[in-house]
Amino acid sequence: MAQSAIGLIETQGLVGVIEAADTAAKSADVQLLGIERIGGGLVSLRLCGDVASVQAAVQAAAEAVSRVSELVSAHVIPQPHVDVAMMSSVAPLGGVSPRSPDVGPVSDAPNPSDAPQRADVEPLPDLQQLSPSDLGHLSVARLRQLVRRTPGVQLRGRQISRANKEELVAELLAAAGRDLGR
Repeated sequence: MAQSAIGLIETQGLVGVIEAADTAAKSADVQLLGIERIGGGLVSLRLCGDVASVQAAVQAAAEAVSRVSELVSAHVIPQPHVDVAMMSSVAPLGGVSPRSPDVGPVSDAPNPSDAPQRADVEPLPDLQQLSPSDLGHLSVARLRQLVRRTPGVQLRGRQISRANKEELVAELLAAAGRDLGR
């Protein structure tokens, strides 16, 4: 499936966004990228696929949401810039980001390392091949992904989300059995 469009649906409440995800997945050939709690009761759904499929899925999902909840916004971005596409699909999974602290696992994939890898998303580097300096050059978002997929780390859930760059690097080095000496 050509990943040439991103669909976004925002609802008031979790029930509406789950209905949207179910309807979108059933109505067109799209990949569900994730559900995210925004705050204040707002919840968003991200999906991708070819332009026609995403448009059909977003339209069907928006109609379904209106029957069970409040639709806040629905939008399709055809041919997104590569940076926008990567930003919205960092961890493509079979439905919901499994490490999302607010929503919890809804997909069968137990963690991001088990999820299928997409060709347009750069894979995470191997921790054993990275020096402390290399880790310091990664973005905080990439470090958080690396911490989440690395066995033996002590940080969990929201601790990872709230950790700064130095804490993430230190945690990765500790998990790899190395000290912070740069």
